Amino acid sequence: MQTAEFPLPFVNAPYSRALFDDDWIFVSGTIGMDYDTQQLAESAEDQTRLMMRNIERYLAACGGRLDQIVNYTLIIAGAEHLGAVVRTLSEVLPTKPTGTAMLAGIAVPKAWVEMQVIARKSHGAGAGGGAR
Repeated sequence: MQTAEFPLPFVNAPYSRALFDDDWIFVSGTIGMDYDTQQLAESAEDQTRLMMRNIERYLAACGGRLDQIVNYTLIIAGAEHLGAVVRTLSEVLPTKPTGTAMLAGIAVPKAWVEMQVIARKSHGAGAGGGAR
């Protein structure tokens, strides 16, 4: 496995943003933050959009795309954010991978949504086939 290094929300965080090999990409929990400035987007909807742009960027650095996501784990910080997050994900996620969602606390204050993903490079519209 190779590591794709990107800024993390905590100094000396004991994890990598992404690991990948020739076929698989694992992206760790990502929030709707501009990691360079350490600024969160304001609303749950805006955080979800920024989170997905971050994930898209990490996948691309590992040779992957959003349509190659095969599984995700989604954490939403409160029921009041659930509708906005689900609506926004439905708009920006190009496929319907398997996934798990839960309501739970997120380590960064005022982060309303966090997602980790697993992608398979040989999966997706541009990879020579669809679901296998």
